Amino acid sequence: MATGRRPRPHDGLEELGVGLGERGEVPVERRCRAADGVWAIGDVTGISLFTHVGKYQARIAVRDIAGEDVRADYGAVPRVVFSDPEIAAVGITSEQAAEQGIDVEEGRADLRSVARTETNGQGLGGQLGVLADRERRVLVGAWAVGPLAGEWIHQAVLAIKTATPVEVLRDTVAQFPTFSEAYLNAVENVDL
Repeated sequence: MATGRRPRPHDGLEELGVGLGERGEVPVERRCRAADGVWAIGDVTGISLFTHVGKYQARIAVRDIAGEDVRADYGAVPRVVFSDPEIAAVGITSEQAAEQGIDVEEGRADLRSVARTETNGQGLGGQLGVLADRERRVLVGAWAVGPLAGEWIHQAVLAIKTATPVEVLRDTVAQFPTFSEAYLNAVENVDL
């Protein structure tokens, strides 16, 4: 049973120039700075409560401390539920796209159509879906349900992060036999 979390800020934050947000989070800007000479990373920022986001923010903060010109970009953060089967997603949903005025086209692929899922004639169920921005012709969202979906969602993470054109994704060779072959099927089903 989960009942949620409640921040327990310690005395002294004000002396550092650090204020708290309305949910008790430590607001940070894109370099993970909370105040002059103070950086915050991880769940305390309230940005995206995943270990991998905290690790990403740590890399941003360290590079900023070292004097590099860096900015965090949370547009392609993978989200995974480690269930059986796994559920993974990245980017935005079709509802979020509509709210943002982005016209999207959806493509889907059934894992049963991928050779990797054939085991003694028994196909493993699952699905991959992608959302492409019709105007920019790039992926803006994706979801996967199936065995190890948390592993193979990363092709979509990279495609979204780099704004790889759908035409390039269609021309990519996927290793046979792997779940990644579903990406070719899904992007081929995007009608742009």
